[in-house]
Amino acid sequence: MKAYRVHSPHIIKLDEMSALPVGATCVKLKNLMCGISAADVAVFNGKLQTQYPIIPVRQNVGFVSEVGSDVMRIARGNRVVTYPHASCHTCKMCKEARFSECEKAALFGVKEDGFLSDFSVVAASDVYPIPEWIKDEEAVFIEHIATAINTLSKLGVEKGEHIVIVGATVVGLILAQVAMYYQAVPIVVDMREDMLALAQKSGVYFTVNAVNDDVSKKIITLTGGHMADACAYFVGAGLPLQNVFDYTVANGNVALVGRFNETELNCNLNTFFEKRLHLLTVTDCGKNYPAAINMLANHTVSVADLYAGVVDFADVPTVYEKLSTDGGAFKVLVKI
Repeated sequence: MKAYRVHSPHIIKLDEMSALPVGATCVKLKNLMCGISAADVAVFNGKLQTQYPIIPVRQNVGFVSEVGSDVMRIARGNRVVTYPHASCHTCKMCKEARFSECEKAALFGVKEDGFLSDFSVVAASDVYPIPEWIKDEEAVFIEHIATAINTLSKLGVEKGEHIVIVGATVVGLILAQVAMYYQAVPIVVDMREDMLALAQKSGVYFTVNAVNDDVSKKIITLTGGHMADACAYFVGAGLPLQNVFDYTVANGNVALVGRFNETELNCNLNTFFEKRLHLLTVTDCGKNYPAAINMLANHTVSVADLYAGVVDFADVPTVYEKLSTDGGAFKVLVKI
C-alpha cells in the first residue's frame, strides 16, 4: 500500500506500508479521488493538533475492493464516499446505530489516518454508495453539501425568508444553492468580486461587495427594511464577525460554520445581547449524507466551478507546498 504521510510540519513523504487487514465489520477501498481541505493544509503547516505521522485528507471517493464477513449493506464493487468522522462503535449513539452522532468521532486526516493513499480500510457504517452518474470530481463535495444542508436546518430558514451568507467560500456558495432549492432567499457577502460573480453564475440574485458597498444599508434595502431572518458566518472568510450581528433581525439566528480557523474570532457582544440573537455552531454535516447525495444526483447543486483542477498522485508534495503559502479559494482534487 502506498500512502502519503505528513511526518512533521512541511514534511510529506510517499511511504510504502503493509496491507491493512479487513475486519469483520469493515470494507477495503481502492481510493479513486480525494480533495485537499483547509484542515489538511493546517496539518501540513503544523497549525492543527495531530499525531504525526498521519495520512491526511478526509474527502474521498473510492470503490469497495473487499468486504468483511459481517458486512451486509455494502457490496464489493460499490463506489462509495466516506463520512468525514470515524465512528468509535462503543458509545451510546454507535450502539444504537446512530453513527453520525458518535460521541467520540475522530476526524479523518487529523485524528485518524485519512485517504491520501491507494487503499484504505474503514468501517462499513462510515461509507455511502453513490450512483454511477455522479462523477468522482463531484462526489468529493458531498460533505460540503451535507454541511450546507445541516446549516440551513439548524438556522430554521423557511420558504421566502432571507439568509445572509458571509463568506463566498466553497461551502458558502453551495449553501446559497441549497437555500434557493428550499425557496429561501440568499444574500452573499464577500470582499472578492470574482467569488461574488461565481455566486451570481449559480443563480444568486443578491450579492454584496463588503469593500465597495455599505453592507448593512444594502441588506436593509434587499430585505425590505427588516434585515435578514438568519445569517451564516464562515470562519476563515476574512470578514469581521462583529458585523454579522448587525445584518440579522432581532431574535434571529446566527450560525458560525467551520471546523478550523487560524485567527481568533473577536467581537463585541453588545449587539448580540441587545437583539436577543441565537448563536449556533455548525462543525459537521449531521445525518445529511443521503440527502446530499440525492441533491448531487439530481443536479440540484452544481460544484463544477468549485475546484481549481485535478492533479496526479505524484504531484501531491508540490501541491502541498503551494497550498501552504497560498491556500486559494478553490479545492484541489487528487486523482489516485
